[in-house]
Amino acid sequence: MRKTYAAVLLLCFLVLLGGYRIQAQSEPREVIIKPVGNLAAFDLEEITATAGSRLKLVMDNTATNPAMRHNFVLLNVGPEDEDTIGEIGIAAISAPREQDFIPDSEVILAYTAMAAAGERKEVVFTVPPPGDYSYLCTYLGHYMTMRGVLHSVN
Repeated sequence: MRKTYAAVLLLCFLVLLGGYRIQAQSEPREVIIKPVGNLAAFDLEEITATAGSRLKLVMDNTATNPAMRHNFVLLNVGPEDEDTIGEIGIAAISAPREQDFIPDSEVILAYTAMAAAGERKEVVFTVPPPGDYSYLCTYLGHYMTMRGVLHSVN
């Protein structure tokens, strides 16, 4: 009887431990990105994450100037693809304000809503296959200086 009780207790413990591990693995890793003061620049120009993992990207717009709105837009191109990055940046200028200056494009993998000064916006996404992926802010020309690279690694 004691052996049966001990076996059941051990089994319950292992099930609970396994459930905790599954839950812990499903929680996305949080990365907070901010502007540098009231400039059109990210404080993080590089992020490294494991391919296939989930990432919760928080755009924390700590700017104090109300004109400094920001977002985070992840592209399916590397930093060397200046033509595509430029096309997205230019298209964003004419994208509707209601769309948070996000142009319709298959190149965009993930993005946050536009954050006004003092606001936080977030997006949760699965990190793409290994490689380098550009990210930028699409608010009215910020793409020229507000950029970074997501390094997806195994």
